[in-house]
Amino acid sequence: MTTPRKIRWLIAHQPQELFVRTARAFSQELAQRCGDELEVEILTPPTYAEKYGEIPGIETLDYVDQDSLDKDGLSGFQTGIAAYWKSFTDGAFEMSQMQVARIGQFYEDFKMFDLPYLFDDHDHVSRVVDGDIGRELCEQLGKNTAVKGLAFTYSGGYRVIGSNNPIDSIEDLQGLKVVVENRITLGMAMEDLGVKTLVLSPSLWKKHDPVGTGQADAMETTYLRFDGRCVFKTNHSMFMTTILVTNAFWATLTEHQQQSFQEAARAAAAIERVWALEDAAEYEAKAKERGIRIVDISAEDAALLKRKSQMVYVKTNGRFTKGLVHRVKTA
Repeated sequence: MTTPRKIRWLIAHQPQELFVRTARAFSQELAQRCGDELEVEILTPPTYAEKYGEIPGIETLDYVDQDSLDKDGLSGFQTGIAAYWKSFTDGAFEMSQMQVARIGQFYEDFKMFDLPYLFDDHDHVSRVVDGDIGRELCEQLGKNTAVKGLAFTYSGGYRVIGSNNPIDSIEDLQGLKVVVENRITLGMAMEDLGVKTLVLSPSLWKKHDPVGTGQADAMETTYLRFDGRCVFKTNHSMFMTTILVTNAFWATLTEHQQQSFQEAARAAAAIERVWALEDAAEYEAKAKERGIRIVDISAEDAALLKRKSQMVYVKTNGRFTKGLVHRVKTA
């Protein structure tokens, strides 16, 4: 009996359960296509360290520099990202799943997915990521870095604004400090509205709750990343991630295995995006009994936020491949 070749998939982001289930779905899809040739080993940093040794610096993915929170809570996290990426590209593990904004630090076009109001609906997302645009971006990532993209996932779905106090309108945000993932998703629009913002990576939201600790009044988040009581449902952008594999490992696979990898990743990603929609529906269905208040943004406020968000497109013009944003918007 042949021993399966192990593929180490490192789960390095929060909330881990969202990423673990995607890895499991991929593993099952791959087994259907490759039988016992390959075996996916799903690892977290602690389980990786126990079996393969510590990855120096990766612990700071869950670290917040308390001294810099009023300015920028990302200093320690960026060290962790650098350590994670270096260990990945050096071959410490073969696969992972990463937020598009973080991938964008190494290949700028991936940051485009964080633009506010980029997509009309979930079908629009699927047309983009499952079509030519998604395939081209994954291939270009591989040509410009040591890592290739395989498929796009949600890992949270639509972004909303969470707080422990009711927020019923854009006006209610005035005078508040709002945590945002980055300036593209919501930061620029909030600043244009006169709202003070603080950039903090979503990988830290579960480890360090800026709203719960009183260091911010509200935060850009997703349903499953928020433990507070009040949600202002803006649905202003999509929280997206990508399944990744190193180029070096990819090159060792047979043509059949590469095809199987690609098919398994796309199948797992499609399943994951359905799970994200189901998670959102369940969260809303159980919100009242859990004491969570969800308020839909009004049509008037949505139009205002969209208008303010247009400046993001102006300020990021030239950062992405020419014509890419237009292709996505019109797909």
